[in-house]
Amino acid sequence: MELGEIKEKLSKDIEKLGYHLYSLKYLKKDKILEVLIDESIDLNEVSLLSEKISKIMDKYDEDFDEYLLDVASAGCEREIKSEDDIKKAVNSYVHVKTNEQEIEGTLSSYKDGVLTIDYLDKTRKKTIKINTNDVKKLRYAVKF
Repeated sequence: MELGEIKEKLSKDIEKLGYHLYSLKYLKKDKILEVLIDESIDLNEVSLLSEKISKIMDKYDEDFDEYLLDVASAGCEREIKSEDDIKKAVNSYVHVKTNEQEIEGTLSSYKDGVLTIDYLDKTRKKTIKINTNDVKKLRYAVKF
């Protein structure tokens, strides 16, 4: 079974457990199957999920290379990859990198491929609109 097929099936199984799959990667060099969960999860939840995902994977990994299962949270500064992820991130504090600049601020809206970011320039509140085509990287950020 191909990784894409496994990802699709595993995503549904993980949702039944009350979580969402953020990403699934097979790191060939290290023979690690990395499962990242979208939610913040503690060590006990990681342990329980690892056991459950291991049992689920037993159904799907017959033809798959040997691997070590690595289950973790995607982290609080995870990358925002898709349009759906962007929509979920509205009203969240984000880090945006373009060719011209890097900004941290609140993603106040997203419409028609344009991000609206409210940020502080020293002590002045500013707003900038950025076309998603100009974004090199978009991720959640931690505000201090």
